[in-house]
Amino acid sequence: MNKLFKIQSPFLASLLVVGLWVALGIQVEASTSINSEKELQTIKKEFAPVLQLKGSARREINAIANLFSPGSKVAAIDITKASGEYCMLETVTKHNMTHFSSHPEKTQEDIVYYLNPETFIANGLDVSKLPRQPMALGEMVPLQWYYYDGTYVEPHQGTKMNKEFVIMTINVK
Repeated sequence: MNKLFKIQSPFLASLLVVGLWVALGIQVEASTSINSEKELQTIKKEFAPVLQLKGSARREINAIANLFSPGSKVAAIDITKASGEYCMLETVTKHNMTHFSSHPEKTQEDIVYYLNPETFIANGLDVSKLPRQPMALGEMVPLQWYYYDGTYVEPHQGTKMNKEFVIMTINVK
């Protein structure tokens, strides 16, 4: 073997191994540090509105986020192509949901509640006497209850629902 690469001292061999290990560790740490910094910047950009919240508002957002945890009976559905909204669907009956506008400054239909009308009907409300839900986005009056009979394309969902809902919207911006 070449004398240049032959190490006869166990101390020198150990020193060489430790040196290589430290050098590799520094390289891995630098790579990890760069990735961590990129990840932190992505989080700051993606969650900027949430990170700006303080107190009760921040705790409320966390409470809502917990509703989507594994095993939950709530599903998050992206329907932004149809209406610019995200849907929080109750998955047991699939007959109750809440929509949140991704751009509330562009609509008066910022939050839209869809409720199963059975309880209303059981308590004497003739839901068919409520105003019919408009067939186009942006035509609902905030805090006005509407009836959707399931027979036409529901504008917020972008599809025919084939079931009835009592619907109300809230304007927050």
